[in-house]
Amino acid sequence: MDIQTKNDARKYLFELAGEYSSSAKADLSYLDISEREKVVLSIDDEQDISHGIHLRLAGHGYDVRTAKHGLDGYRMAFSLHPVAILLDYNMPFVDGEQVLLGLRENPLLAAIPVILISGKVDDRTEARLLKIGAYAVMRKPIEFERLVLLLDEISGRHQEDHPAAEEPLPV
Repeated sequence: MDIQTKNDARKYLFELAGEYSSSAKADLSYLDISEREKVVLSIDDEQDISHGIHLRLAGHGYDVRTAKHGLDGYRMAFSLHPVAILLDYNMPFVDGEQVLLGLRENPLLAAIPVILISGKVDDRTEARLLKIGAYAVMRKPIEFERLVLLLDEISGRHQEDHPAAEEPLPV
């Protein structure tokens, strides 16, 4: 599909959802739950931010997989079925809100908690994102202590369940 507008991108998301939904096992019993509890999917077009998130969260026992844009991330969510998704709000073609809507409308992905991350989100937009299903909204620069607490809450882990991080890494 030739994606030129946000409407084209949204249509494409739903086409992908149809393809993956019909081919995926309905009960998702093939997933190793103990491994899934460590996997976090980070969808961000800024690779420096994704790399920083990867490094910081690895120090807390999380296996962070990265996607460079919304469509890749949406596809990866089907195969990874991560414990949580970190989703940039401002991305080209398919923005974070469109990806969030696509995730929430697909029964295979609807239960995955999504934390929206953005440097440019106002209070009204944040309220709308929470209403349509975001687990949380974080503003850049990311407060990593808060992010780790949210991920620990989502995964049911406690601070003592994972190794202490080395020296903090700048992002």
